[in-house]
Formats: sequence, C-alpha cells, structure tokens
Amino acid sequence: MRARNPFLQAALLIVLAFVVAVVANAFASRTRKLVLPGYYPNALRVPPRVPERVLPTPVAPPAAATAAPTATVAQSPAPGQPPIAVPTTTIERPAGDPTTTAPATATTPATATAATAVPPKPAADPLARFQPHPDRPYVEISGEDAALLHSRGVLFLDARRTSVFEEGHIAGSRSFSVWESDIDDKVNALYEERQDPAEQNKPIVIYCSGGACEDSHMLAQKLWGVQFNNVYVYKDGFPDWQKRGGAVRTGATP
Repeated sequence: MRARNPFLQAALLIVLAFVVAVVANAFASRTRKLVLPGYYPNALRVPPRVPERVLPTPVAPPAAATAAPTATVAQSPAPGQPPIAVPTTTIERPAGDPTTTAPATATTPATATAATAVPPKPAADPLARFQPHPDRPYVEISGEDAALLHSRGVLFLDARRTSVFEEGHIAGSRSFSVWESDIDDKVNALYEERQDPAEQNKPIVIYCSGGACEDSHMLAQKLWGVQFNNVYVYKDGFPDWQKRGGAVRTGATP
C-alpha cells in the first residue's frame, strides 16, 4: 500500500489550521479580535457633518413714547384793571414734537425710558461636533479639522516608524509606531493615563504618511479595542500637514 504524500498532508494541516483560526477570530471578543491585514471596511467612509444650528437674534422692543410736560397759558390784565382769572389750559403733545417746550418753572426733569439691553449670544464650542462614536473605530477628518483640533490641544499620535518620526513630525505628537514591538505597551500606558471615561471620550487624532498608508487606521483599531471611542484619522497625513505650513519638529521628543 502506497504511503500518502507528506507534503500534501502538511498542506492540508496548514489549511485546516487557518480555517480554525479565522472562525475563532470571528467569535472572539472586541478586545481580543484581530484585524486581518488589508481589511479596513471603514477606511474610506466619512460620516456626514451635522450643520450647526443658528439661533435667531432677539429684537429689542420699541421704546414707549412719553408725554411731554403740560404748559399753562395766562393772560395779562389791562393797565389799571385788577388781574383777570383765566382757567388754565393743559396741552399734551407726544414725545418728540418739536413744538413742545418745557415750562420755565419746571424743576422735575423728564424721565427717559431705558432701552432694553440684549445679552450677547455665547460663542459655540468648535469641538462640540467631535463627539464619541463607540460604534466605529475611527472617523476620517480633513486637514482643516486636523488644524482646528491641533490648535485646541488635542492629542496627536504618529503611527509611522520611530526613525521616520525623528526626521520630522507634527509638533506635540507622540510616536506610536504600529509596526514596532512596544506598541502594545504604549497603548496600555495611554489607557492607564486616561482611565476615566471622560478622558477616554476626548478626541485623539492619528496620522501617518497619507495616501495608501494604513498605519493610522491600524493604530485606531487598537485604541478602539481598549475603549477609546473618539478617535480620528487624519487621512492625508504628515505630507498634507507640511503643505499647509503646520508646526513641525524633529527628534524623538513631541
């Protein structure tokens, strides 16, 4: 009886092991699930932006008109005759009438109606639209949004290799190379730094070399796996930042 081909048996065992691994990964929990290389279903999906609501400007009520002070008209008697008592006549005219004159003996000034002060409308928070999205590992953003978040002190992570990071990186960003052996230690340290749910909901921006580079998407998947639910991927990456004239630093420090 002929012996079976050992190479064929080895190939069958490899195929069987791969199928078992894929099935086990499909039923794994969120923190243990592995992302297959090259599979990023949300890499090109950008959620629609919600337009900001503009509140109508309140209109101040018109000032109430005030009545002009009354004037008393008296007649002078003829020479050598006693004074003639003449009834006084009260004339009321609307405020603002040019023919209205105040009596010379008036001692009480007219009171003016103060205009109603309109309180200024509070300025909208530009970060209000960057809300947590626990159902998605990340949301892609443009260079304009990246510049806004950078100006507000949001944490930036560089997913490129450390050697490339040292040649030039976005000022203030940290090196989180997704291909180096200490990436899990860095992710866990960031989780320890932001254990509070309020801290975990703060925006985090990840970038790499732009274009076809998917290092930033892979790092976003890792952060999402440890409950960071407000991660953004700067899709055009460091080359776009340089074109825009953004702040750049060299060396190993942020």
